[in-house]
Amino acid sequence: MSDFDSDEFRRVLGSFPTGVVVVTAANPAGEAVAMTVGSFVSVSLEPPLVAFLPQKTSSSWAALRASGTRFGVNILGNTQEDVCRAVAKRKTDKLEGFDWSLSAHGNPRLADAIAFIDCETQDVFDGGDHDIVVGRVKALETLRSHLPLLFFRGGYGSFRPGSMAMGTGISSARVAQLDRIRPHMERLANDLSTEITAMCMVDEDMVTVAAAGTDRRSARNHRVGRHVPFMPPIGGVFAAFGGPETEALWMSRIHDDADDAARRNFERGLEAVRESGYAFGIGHETGSAIEIASASGGLEPTGEHRRRLSAAINAASAHFNTAQVERAGEYEFHSATAPVFDRDGACVFSLTVWGPDGLSRGTDVLAVFDKLTRTAESCTSELRALAS
Repeated sequence: MSDFDSDEFRRVLGSFPTGVVVVTAANPAGEAVAMTVGSFVSVSLEPPLVAFLPQKTSSSWAALRASGTRFGVNILGNTQEDVCRAVAKRKTDKLEGFDWSLSAHGNPRLADAIAFIDCETQDVFDGGDHDIVVGRVKALETLRSHLPLLFFRGGYGSFRPGSMAMGTGISSARVAQLDRIRPHMERLANDLSTEITAMCMVDEDMVTVAAAGTDRRSARNHRVGRHVPFMPPIGGVFAAFGGPETEALWMSRIHDDADDAARRNFERGLEAVRESGYAFGIGHETGSAIEIASASGGLEPTGEHRRRLSAAINAASAHFNTAQVERAGEYEFHSATAPVFDRDGACVFSLTVWGPDGLSRGTDVLAVFDKLTRTAESCTSELRALAS
């Protein structure tokens, strides 16, 4: 006999926030079936196993189980509360009105989910008034850079961590370096009350691999994991300090519409970056256009999304590394980026500080440049000590 009732059990366990997923499958008629689940967990790395715990009396679980052994897990983002509530409330046609497609394994995949996992049921165990459904992971992918949707004490919301990192696509040695520089990023983010991000080169793209702090202009999404093309005018830090081959690659990716004058401007911009030790962008509209294009294409934009992103980057050419910031002036300060080097002198990361909305005084912008470059130098010292 327990010393508590079911209401107290729910109340106490409700103190533990959970992520929210929509588990989907296709029934024999080809129709989508789905249920909202707050009890999804990672079980095993080898073999790759996950699990969710549906209530035994759930009609949605009965429909999923009758559909066969395959199911998909859609990890919801903080913009998908409407999906969560609709799937939980509806008796039929649970995905009607929402954009979805079938995965390679035949499971409905929600277009705006932040991640998707294809599974094959391995075991179903008894768990009291719930079943414990263990699935073997057949395929998985990260789709969006939105923050997760969470359930906590009867309500839905999200959170933004003080810092975060993603090691996908980079070596274990690079991950170890990233761990050493993150405290420096966090201190700068706290000092400037903004977001600091770190990028590195991955397969001739630039990928945001870590972030600290909060960018008030992008409060609902985060940049970690996003790929952007390595092309003028962005990526000037890697082009300026990455050696002749990296500079040549960068210059070879100039947009087709660029003329000789634009090429000379890019060359002068690289010289300015080498002289000052940082790259920067002025102008919120053009900078935000790159951000919007980057976010709309998911983490690794391809096809039309990539063409739109490249066009947005090209349109910003006149706003990167071309202005002269004067102490008495006022500027739409969008961002500034400085290099981080390893013991061998290779530029392994770039650190970016993101500016506030509106106009910033020239004195404040110059102060940010100084703090950013000092932090980048501290990170470089950290990596040299790590390698010694």
